[in-house]
Amino acid sequence: MKAVIVIVIVLLLAACGPSAQEQRAAAQAAAAAKAEREAAEQAVLYQRNLDAGEIELAAAYAELIMARYPHSQAAQSIAPGFAAIREQAKAAKETRRLESLWTYQTSAIGGGTQRTATIYSEDGASPHVQLVLRQHTKWGLSVFLLPGSDIFRCKRCTATLTTDQGASSRIAVTKSTSKENPALFIDDEKALLRVLETAQQVTIEVPVNDGQRRLQFSVAGYQSKRFVTP
Repeated sequence: MKAVIVIVIVLLLAACGPSAQEQRAAAQAAAAAKAEREAAEQAVLYQRNLDAGEIELAAAYAELIMARYPHSQAAQSIAPGFAAIREQAKAAKETRRLESLWTYQTSAIGGGTQRTATIYSEDGASPHVQLVLRQHTKWGLSVFLLPGSDIFRCKRCTATLTTDQGASSRIAVTKSTSKENPALFIDDEKALLRVLETAQQVTIEVPVNDGQRRLQFSVAGYQSKRFVTP
C-alpha cells in the first residue's frame, strides 16, 4: 500500500512540473537572452573602436555580431551601416598595404644626415630594382634606380616614365660610375617627386643589357611627410 502511495505522489509531482514543450521554450529563451547579452558586449567594443577611428577593428566586431548574433538588437542596429563600414575597412587595409611597400630610414653618413625612402619594383624580373629617394645635408636630393646587379646599359640616355593617370614622358637618366653601386640617376629629381604626390602606379622603361625593361612601382602609399629635408 505504501508503495502505491509513493508512486501516486511521484506521478502527481511530475504532472505539476513544466512540460517538455515548456522546458524547450525556457531553454530557447535563456539562449536568446544570453546571445543578446553577448551581442551587446561586442557592440560596445564595435562602437568604441569606431569612435576611435579604428575602422578595421570596428568592422571585425561588426562582422562577428552579424554572423554570430544575426537576430540580436545589436545586429539590427549595425545592419544599416554595415556595408559602408566593411568597405571603409577594406580601403584602410589596402592603404596600409600600399604604405608598407615603402621603407623610410634616417642615418648619419658621409659627414651628414641622410634620409631615404625606397620601394621595390613589381615587374617580377630579376634582379629586383629599387626606386630610391635620398636627401642628404651635404649631397642634396637624389632619385635613382638601384638594381641588385649591373643591368643598365647606358651612361647618359633617356627613359620613359608613365603613370596610371595616362601621362607619359621622356626623362633624362645618368648611370653611376661606381661599379659597387650601379645606379641609374634620374636627372630631374623634383619632377619625379611631384609625380609621386598624385600617382598610384609608376612605370619606368629603361635600357638594360638584354633590351628594355619596364619597372613597375605601386607608389600610392608614398608619404612625403616621412621624407623631408633633414
